[in-house]
Amino acid sequence: MSLFGTTSGFGTSGTSMFGSTTTDNHNPMKDIEVTSSPDDSIGCLSFSPPTLPGNFLIAGSWANDVRCWEVQDSGQTIPKAQQMHTGPVLDVCWSDDGSKVFTASCDKTAKMWDLNSNQAIQIAQHDAPVKTIHWIKAPNYSCVMTGSWDKTLKFWDTRSSNPMMVLQLPERCYCADVIYPMAVVATAERGLIVYQLESQPSEFRRIESPLKHQALTSCLSGCCRICLGGSCMLRSCRCLPLAVAFSA
Repeated sequence: MSLFGTTSGFGTSGTSMFGSTTTDNHNPMKDIEVTSSPDDSIGCLSFSPPTLPGNFLIAGSWANDVRCWEVQDSGQTIPKAQQMHTGPVLDVCWSDDGSKVFTASCDKTAKMWDLNSNQAIQIAQHDAPVKTIHWIKAPNYSCVMTGSWDKTLKFWDTRSSNPMMVLQLPERCYCADVIYPMAVVATAERGLIVYQLESQPSEFRRIESPLKHQALTSCLSGCCRICLGGSCMLRSCRCLPLAVAFSA
């Protein structure tokens, strides 16, 4: 089955399924504007994995929608499909094979969007907005990890309505990243928690960010990167202390 199914009505011959767009001629850097962008602020973006033929872009917005475009080699974009939540979309991610997109929303749910059938189903539920969502592909299991402002980190088998595991966080989840076999979660009050994902997820280490304000974080090989504005820190997640800290 082809990506997005065989019948779509996603827009042909340059006709947008998202409605008309406003043309802005102020573009000194000659950037290429995405066709039919959302009607409110973009909350998250994610490009398709290399396992998927072609290039696709997913965006979640504060207009409660998730949109997908095909990105051509020229940089031009073609609207392909969209799905809706009942609240702003805060995070999106792809499955490893590119057949599915996972979305997290202020409506306290997460959904799985099957691009072959263009159908989306709810796969997760929290007691507060879901801030982060990540697909985990391990040798012995696959799951979706969601982090929420309800101070929990949950792991979901997409075939079940009940979480595989629930881990309590000391504070609200603000951001997260996953590079197997490691996950790192940044919480309110400058908290950082590193999890190991082998066999089953478990807490590995807690770190208090030395940066003065709330940080964004991402995983690198063997360490986590903590950034805020012009400041950035690399912190080892093994046995070493602070590795590198610098400021722009």
